[in-house]
Amino acid sequence: MQLHQASPARRVLSGQGAIRELAAEVSRGGGSRVVLVTSATLRAQTTLVDQVVAELAGHHLATFSEVGEHTPLSAVAQLQDLLEQTAADCAVSLGGGSVIDGVKAAIHRRGGGGILHVAVPTTLSGAEFTPTAGVTEDETRLKRGMRDPAAAPAIVLLDPEVTLATPERLWLSSGIRALDHAVETQWAPEDDPLAGLLVRAAIPQLMSALPDCRRDPDDLVARYQAQLGAWWAATGLAGSTMGPSHQLGRLLGATFGVPHGITSCVFLPATLEWQLVRAPSQVEVLCQTFGVRSPEEVVSACREFITGLGLPIDLAGAGLDQGAEVRFLEMAPPEWHPIVERVSRG
Repeated sequence: MQLHQASPARRVLSGQGAIRELAAEVSRGGGSRVVLVTSATLRAQTTLVDQVVAELAGHHLATFSEVGEHTPLSAVAQLQDLLEQTAADCAVSLGGGSVIDGVKAAIHRRGGGGILHVAVPTTLSGAEFTPTAGVTEDETRLKRGMRDPAAAPAIVLLDPEVTLATPERLWLSSGIRALDHAVETQWAPEDDPLAGLLVRAAIPQLMSALPDCRRDPDDLVARYQAQLGAWWAATGLAGSTMGPSHQLGRLLGATFGVPHGITSCVFLPATLEWQLVRAPSQVEVLCQTFGVRSPEEVVSACREFITGLGLPIDLAGAGLDQGAEVRFLEMAPPEWHPIVERVSRG
């Protein structure tokens, strides 16, 4: 018997101009008192936040921009307090995975239901389609997970226009994160048949769209195609167990401050290589979607695709010095040491 566990999102509006439906979607979802949650960078360096506030019009109560990378617990607690103080019935998350996870975690800490979550993602992380969130303890830098479908976005707006302000490295690396979702969903023990179908479409979609985005960062068609690929790649995440690339990435990111997308750039090719040794059939099933003839070529194609986007594939490129690499190896589960060693200097 096989099971498909759907994304918690009830409505997905996709396409250029979707942001202009934000107020209508908030009202349709039953919201009227909105806290906008975004990143400090988007608020300080772009006009996007002002645009979204204007779209929300009389619904807007406050803007919170303290959720940083890897979703610090202290910021989640502050947001929880703000939601309570303002008696908000809706939170709009505008940003990448850390912002979206921050809203999920704050709503969860308030008891789950009762607050409508509307997501307007600006990256390809896919967090808008999952019921889970990772929150990092400020002092220990340990990342803790939570799962609450009631706190996940019920409404998602995928609009390529709102992604234009996203820095190229962040946009492209979050696209590799989406590719990582697709690959590890393909391997997931749950073997979700619908998710499997969608990720096999997502891989070539992303491998076509991301280079186009790099060639012309203002190409809204390419950006939208990348959003669709990330959506398809994330559809099975609600019910699929992720493998070593994600687990190692979570550890690396929280402990050493490496962005989520970059962790996937580092670990996805090495994880493919690791799988090639232990379970060649798991890599062989990816040949068609990667457009190659042999499992060995899947590994090289993935590595060349990432470097072709100007992104790193080792720990040094992710910003770790040799001492940090040694510390990370000591932290990693022993069965995954071959993966870590592959991306280390030695």
